[in-house]
Amino acid sequence: MKAALIVTLCTLAFATEVHAARRALLIGINDYTASRLGRPSSTAPPRDWRNLQGAVNDVELLEQLLGLLYGVDQRDIVTLTDQAATRAAILQALETLSTTVSKDDIVFVYFAGHGSRVKNSRSQEADKLDEAIVPADSRLGVEDIRDKQLATYFNRILDRGARLTALLDNCFSGSGARGLGIGMIVRGITTDPRDVRDGVRYGTPPEERGALILSAAEDGDFAREVRDADGKFHGVFTWAWIRALSRASADEPAGETFRRAQAYIRVEMPFQSPVIAGLAEVKRAPFLGSRIDRRLDRAVVAISKATGDSTVLEGGWANGLAVGTELKETKTSALLKITMMLGPGRSVAQVLSGPAPTPGSLAEVVGWAAPPGRPLRVSTPRIGRSTAEIARFARKLKAEAIQQGIRWVVNPLDSPTSHVLRWRSGTWEFVGPGGTIERLGGDDAAIAAVAKLPPATSLFAQLPAPAPFVAELGTESVEQDDADYILVGRYSRTGLSYAWIRPLVKRSDLRKSALPLQTKWRNPVADLRLGLLRLRRIHSWQTLESPPQARFPYDLQIRRKRDGLLVGEGESIAGNEDYILQLRGRLPRRDVEPRSVYVMVIDSNGKGTLIFPNPSAGSVENRYGTPPPDLEITLPGAEFKTSEPYGIDTYILLSTDEPLPNCDILSWEGVRTAKAPPKTALEQLLVLTATGARSRLLVTPASWSIERIVHESIPPHATKSTR
Repeated sequence: MKAALIVTLCTLAFATEVHAARRALLIGINDYTASRLGRPSSTAPPRDWRNLQGAVNDVELLEQLLGLLYGVDQRDIVTLTDQAATRAAILQALETLSTTVSKDDIVFVYFAGHGSRVKNSRSQEADKLDEAIVPADSRLGVEDIRDKQLATYFNRILDRGARLTALLDNCFSGSGARGLGIGMIVRGITTDPRDVRDGVRYGTPPEERGALILSAAEDGDFAREVRDADGKFHGVFTWAWIRALSRASADEPAGETFRRAQAYIRVEMPFQSPVIAGLAEVKRAPFLGSRIDRRLDRAVVAISKATGDSTVLEGGWANGLAVGTELKETKTSALLKITMMLGPGRSVAQVLSGPAPTPGSLAEVVGWAAPPGRPLRVSTPRIGRSTAEIARFARKLKAEAIQQGIRWVVNPLDSPTSHVLRWRSGTWEFVGPGGTIERLGGDDAAIAAVAKLPPATSLFAQLPAPAPFVAELGTESVEQDDADYILVGRYSRTGLSYAWIRPLVKRSDLRKSALPLQTKWRNPVADLRLGLLRLRRIHSWQTLESPPQARFPYDLQIRRKRDGLLVGEGESIAGNEDYILQLRGRLPRRDVEPRSVYVMVIDSNGKGTLIFPNPSAGSVENRYGTPPPDLEITLPGAEFKTSEPYGIDTYILLSTDEPLPNCDILSWEGVRTAKAPPKTALEQLLVLTATGARSRLLVTPASWSIERIVHESIPPHATKSTR
């Protein structure tokens, strides 16, 4: 079985039947010290058991969501966290599940912790390594739990006719050189070199028997932890999946939920690429079956307490609610507006009109609150020196590096870099392989540390900017480890220059990223300020949410006119080629009311261009409803060519019940938005998004949707080797 099974998510999701029982096993390990489990074995190889910070948070949050969204009884959830999650305890819990489940039961297995590889000289895999998850007592010398062993238990569950869902968030790598290195928390440890010599064939992989496999990262790359808005850590893919679920419609296919989770990661962590594999019919089925918090395509929540004009709702952000959301009580039609979020499953609402609701009654969403959206996070390392002083230090540092046979890197996106020297908190420090951090001291200490690096080591000197230079940018700075972009200085043959760079990405990640990997190397503050404005605009469009109950049953697709071939995900669009825009209906095909459809593209300079309908024609002949039998619609007149600037282009499909009075709001120059004032709440939201400064909450009708696809545009006749 491939690494996909162990890396993270394996899902078999069917529509839930009335008689199906739901059971869950949730495992999360932050603490790998084994401090209460015994003495480490003298024969255990050193494997860098770093503690994690988000695994237990993930377990606690998922435990809540299982009840909120799917009605899982807390008595049917088994949790093993930290040092309780030993190898023996995990295997015993899996044994219990595999021998007690019944036909049509829905079984959910979750693991968050370290992943690893185990040497297996008799493995059928070319690298002779088995993927594995790492139990809490690994430090004591016990064996990791290999993918083949997990597959055995998973197949037993499937043999009994149960419906298996397993989510495993871990990785098997984290030591590879990757772009601009920063400190990080990686869910993976080094390989166990003890040879298990296991040549047994373990049967058909579970994903080929009906399990849907979603992996946190591609094989050979790492899975990382990330902080949420409250500062709590989570696994990147788990957090993206949870947010995607909060926006899912009633019976949304798991494949669509995956695409939305993937979109979050492309904005936030493009170096981590989740993978989906499984049978087509399983991808089209909803994750964990039907939800209990949805009525048709609307979020429905219960009222638990009513006092005067204040009401407590049994629904929160996990149900797709937000401050400002408007709901209507289903019996009395009382109108409510959420004023405070109490967590993933509770909120407080004010009665706007009608009688006070009765505890136990239901309310459904009628007005959707577009949240302000997460701002683009940038880090601006600064130092109290002039550009001349910074350049003088850089020249001295480079001379020492070259003398020691160290490769001086001028762009970390283009060359593997084993060490990054950076300035943080008043001192120089090394970021080494795997994100390890070594604090050095002042200039002399930094140069001395470079002199001690082994020959052939690669080094990128990430230089800070002068403090007055940063002050002129006028932007708030975050820690480098949490930044979407870092203001990076470099020293090259042309001297000192600066650019905004995404951390941890390589040039090959361009097609995975929804945002540019970097801006051009500049020195004037005005150029860097303009580059940041464009990045914020693109980010704002990438993070714009739409009402979960208003999903449009079409995807946007692009077909090359010359040969009629579709441009697949991750493929590039060449300049001077003719392309055609199409709508592709989703399965299962369903009847829907017609909506007005708009398609625009945002290029890597932040310029917006309306492609469909023709701007001069307004909202004419752009309404589409139920997909045709062949599912495919070619949008009339929607032919286009791409041109400079080449890079990351985002194509946006907007659908709305009410036509936009002014299509011009979907076209603007790189730094100037359309002059026409917005006439509706939706238009106002779109204009604020186009400014890159969507900082206030707006309530819009719950009857519009937005979907995005990202492609790299390239010059005519460009090849992979010339890009």
